Amino acid sequence: MTKYVHLVFSDPPAGVSEHEFNEWYDAHVEEILAVDGWVAATRYRIAAEVGAHESGGYRFLSLYELDIPPEQAVANLAAAGMGNADTYIEMKGIEKKGMEEKGIRNDGDSDDAGDPLPLPDWFPGIRFASWNATATSGRIVPTR
Repeated sequence: MTKYVHLVFSDPPAGVSEHEFNEWYDAHVEEILAVDGWVAATRYRIAAEVGAHESGGYRFLSLYELDIPPEQAVANLAAAGMGNADTYIEMKGIEKKGMEEKGIRNDGDSDDAGDPLPLPDWFPGIRFASWNATATSGRIVPTR
């Protein structure tokens, strides 16, 4: 049983296709899973149900399984430059500058061609909200 999880709700900006968003986000998950404490993830498309009008209208959920307490895992993520959208943008800018300093040039198609996961220009428009969760019980299954 996974004792700790981190939930990230997200919604792509207008004009970004679901396919484009998911293709980028799935690759972004790999960046996160490279950080200590983040061991697995499952992504979901979510649909409104009871009380959904109060939930923020997010369309996607990423459920991350953690093997350390969430506060520690999130601190590790922040130390890796992925603590929030602003630090992620800053980290990507630093990576780009470092590649330029090393003489790595792009092919003209993208300013970020040397980055394994270039930051899409629509990234700042993504809406995010996240929660840490700690299990309060073991897995509950029906008794029959």
